[in-house]
Amino acid sequence: MGSDQDDPARQFAAARDAAAAVLAEWGQRVAAATTEALGKLDPPVRAAMEAGLAAFTGNWRQCRCPCARAHPDDMGVCDGRAVMTRRRGQEDVALCAPCAVAQGIAERAG
Repeated sequence: MGSDQDDPARQFAAARDAAAAVLAEWGQRVAAATTEALGKLDPPVRAAMEAGLAAFTGNWRQCRCPCARAHPDDMGVCDGRAVMTRRRGQEDVALCAPCAVAQGIAERAG
């Protein structure tokens, strides 16, 4: 009689088990890489979707510029539709384009 190593059924079972182990490890690596990639993509994709939706629907955020303090010489320029955010102290402030320009000019002059 031949040894167990010569048995085709046992050889097939050993090859199947080895292939299953390799596929399981590959699946774990792919899942980890996919999770990491999605974690990195989520914020910029979400921001792009929100910006696109705002542009498509015309639902712009309101400008939150403190005009009287930020650009007192340019009162009345605010159009109310925020197009960007700017860090002011500890918070991000939504600004419309005219306020952003007025603040930039005020900072250069001051």
